[in-house]
Amino acid sequence: MGNRLDGRVAFITGAASGIGQGTAVRFAEEGARLVLADRNVDGLESTRAMVEELGAEALVIPLDVRERHPVEDAVAQALARWGRLDIMFANAGISSPKPFIDLTEEDWDQVLAVNVKGVAFCGQAAARAMIDRKIPGRIINTASTYSEVTAPGSGPYSSSKGAVRMMTKVMAVELGPHGITVNAIGPGWIRTGMNPLTDPARLGRIIPGIPLGRIGTPRDVAGAALFLASDDGAYVTGVTLFVDGGWIIQ
Repeated sequence: MGNRLDGRVAFITGAASGIGQGTAVRFAEEGARLVLADRNVDGLESTRAMVEELGAEALVIPLDVRERHPVEDAVAQALARWGRLDIMFANAGISSPKPFIDLTEEDWDQVLAVNVKGVAFCGQAAARAMIDRKIPGRIINTASTYSEVTAPGSGPYSSSKGAVRMMTKVMAVELGPHGITVNAIGPGWIRTGMNPLTDPARLGRIIPGIPLGRIGTPRDVAGAALFLASDDGAYVTGVTLFVDGGWIIQ
């Protein structure tokens, strides 16, 4: 047992920045071969450079997860390259901060398409590949602490992340007989491009509510993803692992 991923193929969405990029680097350090997917092509190339510097093989695929067929095609490209898929990290996500009564149909559609349908499409394509090849794979979905608690202006985002948590349980039940584990990670206040957390006044409000006393980093989340993707996480399925410094218990 251990955290090494030598030779395993890991598909990461949202890999151009933040948590996805940090996880790609962490997986590369542990010997994984990487499929890097995102809509941000420049960011993907940056991530590719980081992981290749560590000696990892990387396949870059520009991808919008909102539609099924591009996701299936991307998984097919990974299989054509390496003949297997061991890990799917469905991490791509967006938000639409706006008061509830001002939300438009388009606001709901955009967030739910990426955060819910995108996770489902990635999970389906990965599961089919794993089942067909009898691979006891790992599927990891990105939820959020906002699937457990919430705040004004986060209607579509919180709703979508709550859906991801329940979808993770359904997937775990159905895919467990195939030896596939399915878990979610619930990041808390993590410093990323989408949420840079640089305003001192805002930090002054947030940090006192975090028992560990600091904002998280993408590498903090990557460590949790590595555990769930590795042999050490082989008997964990259907859970949401919160990576938040204890914020939601306050």
